[in-house]
Amino acid sequence: MAQFQELARQQKKSEGELLIAALPRLQQALKTLGVEDSSALSAMRVRFQLQGLPPRFFGDSALPMLSLAVQAELPLVCQRCFAALPENLDLHFEFALADTPPEALLEDEQVDWLEEAADASVESLVEDELLMALPIAVMHPSDCVSLQQSAGEKPNPFAVLKNLKLGQ
Repeated sequence: MAQFQELARQQKKSEGELLIAALPRLQQALKTLGVEDSSALSAMRVRFQLQGLPPRFFGDSALPMLSLAVQAELPLVCQRCFAALPENLDLHFEFALADTPPEALLEDEQVDWLEEAADASVESLVEDELLMALPIAVMHPSDCVSLQQSAGEKPNPFAVLKNLKLGQ
């Protein structure tokens, strides 16, 4: 977190790329969503830009601020037809850095609170935001390839009732 404090205090910018192979929780989540090509997945990259912003007042507390932009194209799988469905993510966040958030910060829906933790890293912050942005069930819009119906005529399950007579 010291790196985040320093970045915010000096209003500097840090940008770069991360391999998805360096983000194990994201890799596992993508596998859970049906992505199976682990070699291609490991080579994919996520771009990020972390920028220190001027301090902002929340109530009577001035807190250091950061903005985070993340861009990624993730190779997801449609849950309806199981075809590839790339998902382009372009995410933007603002964070206020604090040990404990003031009440005014909790009421602000545009700014997230980033707790000052010693083990915080850019990689974990980017991975957290990507995990929260993943859709629960990925599907093509309306033009999804529909599943083929089985050939032949389906028997009517109520046809047997037609042959029954009441009272016998």
